Amino acid sequence: MRQRERAELVRLERYVREAVLPATSPHTTARRQVLEALGEAGGLCTARTRNADGDVVVCALDAGHYDPANQPSAKGGEPGGWHKADGSIWNDSGAAAIPHTAL
Repeated sequence: MRQRERAELVRLERYVREAVLPATSPHTTARRQVLEALGEAGGLCTARTRNADGDVVVCALDAGHYDPANQPSAKGGEPGGWHKADGSIWNDSGAAAIPHTAL
């Protein structure tokens, strides 16, 4: 039974790598979740904040991107050095923000 379970896990991992991962957009929460499931999120930023609903939002950019002086010009634009996850953009100065680090 263990050999069968292992074979199923190998097939599932192959499917995730070949079909799911390529279908996710770069620098999105969905891609981050896929990389985390594969155990390959080590190069991603770990900055996080809370949105107005109280949900935790985790940065979806690569570690080392942060430059607090590089403020985005408009919401929805490029995040510059600020943190970005889907529609949220923030810096580390907010009271709910957890400072930028790498895993």
